[in-house]
Amino acid sequence: MKPVWYSHQNLKPQGPFTLDEMRTKIHSGEIGPQDLVCQCELESWRPAQEWKEFEPGLFPATQGFNPGADVDYETPEWVLLLQDEAGHPRQEGPFCLKDLLLQIEQGHVQLNQYVWKSGLSGWVRMSDRPEFRAERTKAISQTL
Repeated sequence: MKPVWYSHQNLKPQGPFTLDEMRTKIHSGEIGPQDLVCQCELESWRPAQEWKEFEPGLFPATQGFNPGADVDYETPEWVLLLQDEAGHPRQEGPFCLKDLLLQIEQGHVQLNQYVWKSGLSGWVRMSDRPEFRAERTKAISQTL
């Protein structure tokens, strides 16, 4: 019997899913590295990134980021996913990283919102991407 998986979205368990379905949801950004996941046979909820079945490169949150490499703050490459008044999703951008960090610092954009750029397999919460960590936001706002 194949393991049955569940994810935890909006305070509700979602599933059951096969391992292939879970991997597809992770690759598309539907499940992030910090989202809770459970394999029924083990009955423990853990962040998705802690399961050996889901390698780091599967998550859009880690794709295309090289620790120690220079970060491009000026190229407008990020697209922000917003909701209109009726709750329908709409895309805005592209924005450069510097502008998004300033918008976060000023409270116009929240870290739980989703972004995408070329090279990512799906949308990702800003809080899951290293480029949007709090220390970067503060460093950018102090230089301007």
